[in-house]
Amino acid sequence: MTGAVQEDKRIRRTKKLLRQALTRLMQQKDFQSITVTDVVREADINRGTFYAHYRDVYDLREKIEAEMIEDFRELIADLHPSGTSNLQPVLARAVDYLEENREIVRALVRGTGVEGFGRKMITVLEECHLEMRPFRSVEDAYAARFLATGIVGMMEKWITEPQPILKNEIVALINRVLTGNLI
Repeated sequence: MTGAVQEDKRIRRTKKLLRQALTRLMQQKDFQSITVTDVVREADINRGTFYAHYRDVYDLREKIEAEMIEDFRELIADLHPSGTSNLQPVLARAVDYLEENREIVRALVRGTGVEGFGRKMITVLEECHLEMRPFRSVEDAYAARFLATGIVGMMEKWITEPQPILKNEIVALINRVLTGNLI
């Protein structure tokens, strides 16, 4: 049994090294120009080890994004937003998660823009908003997309700023925009 636990630790460590390597490389150059050779050299691992887990750098990025979106989805689900219309705890949790993963999120947002990671975050927030509404109309669906797109846009701006405002300030700002008290 110890071998399986040890293997899991090695696999987690390898995946972490690859994630960190990809993050550093995406901060240095366009994703399209990153090769498997670049990643394994940066992570200081064997090429065969890379291919034991991923098909190519696109697969690596896709799996990192999928894992992060799943983590994000679970964090939000833990708040049990059903039956309440208060997005404040969801926003606070989302901002905490983004801050904890700032470097990789910044790289993913820059590397794929709204078509990739940002679009996936929009979908999660949109679903969260719709779960809060017991009766859904066509307007609810459009409003959910509008709100989720705006929230993710503000979060993307915040996460990519060289000198971002404090996280409690961005949560308060998003909340003011959502409640119409910005002006």
